[in-house]
Amino acid sequence: MEYLALARRNRHAAIYELKGEYGDSLTRYIASTPESREICNRPEITGVRYTDMLESAVTAVLTRFPPAASIRILDPRSIGVVHFLRGSLNFGMRRALFRAYGFNTHSSSFITSQRERDQYGRWYIKDNQYRKILIPTHATIFFADVIATGVTISNGMDIIVNLAKNSGTPIKQIFFFTIGCHKLEKLLRGYHQQLSRVFPGYERTCAVYLEGKFHLADSKTGVRIKLQGTDLMRHPCLLTPEFELSQYESPFHPLERCTIYDAGTRAFDIADYMRKLEGYWREVRSLAEKGWTLEEALRERWPAEEYSLPFREFKTRKGEQWRGVSEGFLKRLYSAHRRRWTRAFAQKAKSPRALIELCDERLKLLAKAR
Repeated sequence: MEYLALARRNRHAAIYELKGEYGDSLTRYIASTPESREICNRPEITGVRYTDMLESAVTAVLTRFPPAASIRILDPRSIGVVHFLRGSLNFGMRRALFRAYGFNTHSSSFITSQRERDQYGRWYIKDNQYRKILIPTHATIFFADVIATGVTISNGMDIIVNLAKNSGTPIKQIFFFTIGCHKLEKLLRGYHQQLSRVFPGYERTCAVYLEGKFHLADSKTGVRIKLQGTDLMRHPCLLTPEFELSQYESPFHPLERCTIYDAGTRAFDIADYMRKLEGYWREVRSLAEKGWTLEEALRERWPAEEYSLPFREFKTRKGEQWRGVSEGFLKRLYSAHRRRWTRAFAQKAKSPRALIELCDERLKLLAKAR
């Protein structure tokens, strides 16, 4: 069983080490910040505002990062940032390293890596022709991107690792920040083994998830609306306590189709992005018109069975999942669920009309956000 162990927490960021089950060559963290929670819960945050908030989230994590002391003393000229265009640009890793550690002379590399589906539904890389790569000697390399299938990352990492091997430029350590799923770890384990064999001085591979290690929708994912190989879902997966609590701020949050939607168009092609976002909520409304209820929609996307347990059992269950989280926080979380599922709300939620009204409200808010 995987679980989170609290490593650092203040009002700017909570950082948990991800432990259990796959404890091996990788160091893994899941971090939560106010900015990344907003980004994941409110897909109507777009454009420059979205990019700025994501950069601020990364900066907050880097500043309070458990390995920060060992990173801060590195020569900035040994630091490299790799961007997979376009999604990586939104994380603002280059500026985040400056804001967190004062690095000013670190290098940046750029690789196009656009994925497409073939006629059989399999993902492949359509465009990877542009490359501007600089790998510093004894490099510490920072990556950041949204990860679903991992095809984009695999293509880009292959390019970096092969270039380092062929040029004899040793890589010392890798840090990868993501809003993503388990695919990241599968890939990083392979690259860790390769780099450890090729470069005897290779030290560390570290994965950092923001808000959760999300579930990638596949053929077995039991929801009515999904994009397989694309949607990063809130259930079933391991979330930070802070992000789980935030699901009770609005019923919109747990009902979103994807935690992040499209990271590229969200920043750089907002009209197309918003059309697709509104299209999802129209699909939900169409299902409600055919009899789907708000209760069914919420229980499909956010089942939360453990919240029906007595608090003592709930605390035990969550204590196994989150180590170091206070009883006071767990009481807040338990109460938040009960405040949503009042008797009046539960009765209203049995009606399709409640879901139609919720969709109408959501669509009105999205239209206003355009």
